[in-house]
Amino acid sequence: MSYNIIREQKITINNIFYKILVGKVSKVWEVYNSFNYWENVISRNKTIRGHMFMQKPPTERSIYFHTLIFGNNNGINNIWGYFPNRKCLIGYLQYSFLQEAFYKWIYGKEKLITRIPHLTVDKIIREGEKLNKIDKEVASNMRRDYDFLSSLWNLPAEKVQARLDRFPAEFNKKWMGDNTEFLYIKIFKTPEELGEFVISSSLLTNTEEELEKRIGMSINEWGDICKNAINDPDKGEVFRDILLKKLSEVF
Repeated sequence: MSYNIIREQKITINNIFYKILVGKVSKVWEVYNSFNYWENVISRNKTIRGHMFMQKPPTERSIYFHTLIFGNNNGINNIWGYFPNRKCLIGYLQYSFLQEAFYKWIYGKEKLITRIPHLTVDKIIREGEKLNKIDKEVASNMRRDYDFLSSLWNLPAEKVQARLDRFPAEFNKKWMGDNTEFLYIKIFKTPEELGEFVISSSLLTNTEEELEKRIGMSINEWGDICKNAINDPDKGEVFRDILLKKLSEVF
């Protein structure tokens, strides 16, 4: 058998394996783009929604976030965390975070929300309009945010991150609210980015000593934990535990 024939066979086999791998990855990512998938995940997990995929320390593919949902009647959900990959985060934001945030925005002004019903975001918006809980402008903004996230599923992988990076600023501008309610999202690409933001945002209202007491270590130690959270499993566990137990708050 000639060298060229062997070479062509190897290339063909490699291409087949590549297509199989890409196909498997695509199918995994497609799972995240499903209302039923997220409802099942939420039903099976008794933990905070944003922590449903934090059983293990972060990896190189992880993506990080900070979200806030605040209302006078429902207190604050101040959540720090990460998801195993970008598509999982997009699915969470589209099907879980917006569902909870918009339901509380619509109904939280008048009552304590103890449970989010199994409704799509679209149905939550339509019912809010029907009951005159929100006006057309608010409903339009809600749909625009949902549609923006929905559009990311059809983009080439190299364009998704750039578009996703735009989402938090546009979202926060709409939902900055006032001292009675607001919604907020921030996305980070690395543990170091998240760690630096923890420091800078905390020092706006607290002293260094108060922050160090909260996280259980010095700011320098925190920086080292964030820097090595991916490469050092022990420091990854510490990073994970601090996000879960010391930075995230629900009250």
